[in-house]
Amino acid sequence: MSKVFRLVSIQIGAVLTDMLSIGNSRNKKSKATGYGGLALFIVLMSGVSLMYCSMIASGLKMFNSLELLPVLVMAATSLVSLVTTIFKVKGTIFGFRDYDMVMSLPVSTAGMVASRVILLYAVNMVFTAIIMIPAMLVYGAVAKPGVIYVLISIITLFFIPLVPIVLASVLGTIVAYAASRFRYTNLFHILFSIVMFLGYLFLSMNMGDAGQEFADMSRALTEQVNSTYPLAPLYSKAVIHYDIVAMLMFIGISLLAFLLYTLVIGKCFKWLNSKMLTGSTRTKFKMGELKARSPFFAVYWKEMKRFFSTPIYVLNTGFGVILLTLGALALLFVTSPLADLLNLHFKIEEILSMPQFSGMLGSFGPLFVSFFIMMSSTTMASISLEGKNLWILKSLPVSTKTIFHAKIAVNLAILSPILLDIVIIGFVLNYDLIQGLIIILTTIVCSIFVSVYGLLVNLKFPNFDWTTETTVVKQSAAALVCVLTGMGIVGLQYLLIYLIPNTSLAYFIYIGLMAIVDCILYHKLMVYGTSRFREF
Repeated sequence: MSKVFRLVSIQIGAVLTDMLSIGNSRNKKSKATGYGGLALFIVLMSGVSLMYCSMIASGLKMFNSLELLPVLVMAATSLVSLVTTIFKVKGTIFGFRDYDMVMSLPVSTAGMVASRVILLYAVNMVFTAIIMIPAMLVYGAVAKPGVIYVLISIITLFFIPLVPIVLASVLGTIVAYAASRFRYTNLFHILFSIVMFLGYLFLSMNMGDAGQEFADMSRALTEQVNSTYPLAPLYSKAVIHYDIVAMLMFIGISLLAFLLYTLVIGKCFKWLNSKMLTGSTRTKFKMGELKARSPFFAVYWKEMKRFFSTPIYVLNTGFGVILLTLGALALLFVTSPLADLLNLHFKIEEILSMPQFSGMLGSFGPLFVSFFIMMSSTTMASISLEGKNLWILKSLPVSTKTIFHAKIAVNLAILSPILLDIVIIGFVLNYDLIQGLIIILTTIVCSIFVSVYGLLVNLKFPNFDWTTETTVVKQSAAALVCVLTGMGIVGLQYLLIYLIPNTSLAYFIYIGLMAIVDCILYHKLMVYGTSRFREF
């Protein structure tokens, strides 16, 4: 057992090093900055959770339905654990890069499996705490329950992610194994993720009549959760009604499912890893004509292939574009005759219970577009993803400026579908010439900003010692800085719209400021970025 905990501590240390490494990970100042960034992220996310829980609690209290809050948040937490864990299975339990080295350690297979599962649990527990603890505090402050509530809530907190981890791991294992047998493994991962998200979105929109009162809708949602997830009513009885038997059943079922999963995985751990690491061999090589390309296009094509060869990279940096495209297509059914033609009655205004939604979207369209663009920076990880092969890129007979331009061009190419999206938005919402010009210019300046700024941030905070791409794309310092900056930029845009009565003038001021910032950042990239790149 001591070996297992030692292995877990080493793995958690590796994850933290990957997440927090800023420059030289051995530098104390660098480590302090990294831990400070992680603490800031946890505080911010906890604050957001606290805000949303407070809003939900206020609405539920108005209808004397406050007891619904804990189970709703618990169900949401379980769903988050389920969705985020499915694609962590490959790289954590199966198919991790250092498999051969890890298996050579003097640790039994059962101990190895236990360490990987505990690592998965530890990561999920952090996000569970970020969501659940604010909900517990809000319910405690509003409902003012007794000490028993506090004790039961704390005890059950540690068992909430267990069953979602098991379900997600089973699904993730099936997906990873199926993908390893599929010739186009990465395409399989990407398409499966998109289909799963669209399925979840469709189910969310059809869970009930949005015209109901808030409390009725919450109760309907709670009944849906209870029927779908059997542990939800047990949790509700334990936390709200202090039912000790329900609490013991909740803990017992969660533990039993987790232990059974660990035992089953232990039996097929080596076999599944061997299958997934070998991959498909059904390929046919045909000698073709060799084509020469310009240095820029050669690097651009290399970067594009790197992008699409990493599913987590595509999903994390391209989902903003996917969501905006889905939103633009959905707008066709707001006031479009296409809905009547297809006999569809999918009205966004009815779903959101906001009769003036179309008018509001007309005014805030550029703001929404900016938000989705800020979610889509591929350059914030493009330097780090070179990893230990960076020297190959630097040894090419290509200038640093060309390399930077190629990486920026990839980001702009990924964002290019937004041009079609804004055409659809402008057509459906009947934008005039000024509104159309605003949304086009906003798209251009924001796209340039997110591409150049992301590259600069990654040059400032690189991470070349990663063991999995997920760390670089989702958990690195560069990713955190870009996300927070993007949120700040969108917040500034909203502030200008709020302070300046003339909305068009506010947008033009924003566009002008962003254009100036883009020029400054590009100049800094060519000067500082070039010298920084040569230091690596």
